[in-house]
Amino acid sequence: MVTGSIQIKNGKYQVVLNLEDENGKRKQKWISTGLPVRGNKKAAEAFLHDELSKWNRHSGVVSNMLVADYFEHWLGTIKDEVRPNTYRGYHGNMTNHIIPYFRLQKIKLQDLRPIDLEDYYFSQLRPDSNLETGEALSPTTIKHHHQNISKALSDAVRLGLIQYNPASAARTPKARKFNAEFLNGKQLEEMLKLFKGNPVELPIKLCAVYGFRRSEVLGLKWRNVDLINRTITVSETLQQSIGGEYTDAPKTESSFLTLPMSDATHKLLTEQKRLQEDRAKLMGNYYVKTDYVCTMPNGVVITPNYLTRVFHSVISKSDLPQIRLHDLRHSVASNLLNGGFTVVQVQEWLGHSSSATTLNFYAHIDKTSKLSIAEALDKIVLIA
Repeated sequence: MVTGSIQIKNGKYQVVLNLEDENGKRKQKWISTGLPVRGNKKAAEAFLHDELSKWNRHSGVVSNMLVADYFEHWLGTIKDEVRPNTYRGYHGNMTNHIIPYFRLQKIKLQDLRPIDLEDYYFSQLRPDSNLETGEALSPTTIKHHHQNISKALSDAVRLGLIQYNPASAARTPKARKFNAEFLNGKQLEEMLKLFKGNPVELPIKLCAVYGFRRSEVLGLKWRNVDLINRTITVSETLQQSIGGEYTDAPKTESSFLTLPMSDATHKLLTEQKRLQEDRAKLMGNYYVKTDYVCTMPNGVVITPNYLTRVFHSVISKSDLPQIRLHDLRHSVASNLLNGGFTVVQVQEWLGHSSSATTLNFYAHIDKTSKLSIAEALDKIVLIA
């Protein structure tokens, strides 16, 4: 497959094609567009598209390539273009679901139509679609698959392999509105007892208090914990990729936030700091020294997948509602709203980008404000 890019040389756009010689050795071919850089980027992109279409048609790639083969090739080309965690999502969706399906269908890239994609989307609603649980994939998950496919096919258009993106006209199953599950205060107390002495006890407690995402709590470092002024600052997250863990910026700008410590949290973190220092002295070279707050007994950072797996294992054996780890975040929001705190206050505590985000998730459980409205209306009716 011939790929290419736009480069600038001597103040003009150049098209660079990645070709192979008869021995399969990679080589580049530079073609001048003759277009000055200023104001001609779209024209240069169109020039690249035409050249790629011409070269790929000539090589016979377009007429013979299967959809499954193209998706495999696409995964290799985008690995260095997206964040590792994003690539991990693309890779999982493609290799576990999308590519195996289209491998069986043997559909050629040139022949792919919206109806073929719709057949795939609705096939994933079958009970055996989820390879891990044996359950049907949710409409929300299928929409993520659609976004992956659309991105891949959009790149195929850019490369001149196809003339239009069939995903742009394909329908996906209608997503159900998400209603967050949560634990009330008493249930949270019972849950925390279950993790007493567990290596993940600290991150679970912090999630139950602050509503941290798992990447936020595991990315927390001591340099962002001020035990003197009693504040915690969220400025890094721990992400998991195919190659291992890496740190990244928080999800959104509003996720950068500094929160106060309660006396209980201050005691908890002070004890963790002392415990890590004692273990480092006791274990010597066997202790892995890092700046992470949430670590295993030997100092190794707790990974996102490990935290989720242990949480699910413990909860599944209890009589508590079978919530997910992320539902601790929902529990914090729900209990704060039901405790009389405003949507804006909850928004700021969780680091939502706007109060509209908070309302979208939790308006259905904001009992306090609804009760106030009901009582106000009662007074109006009684006065009348």
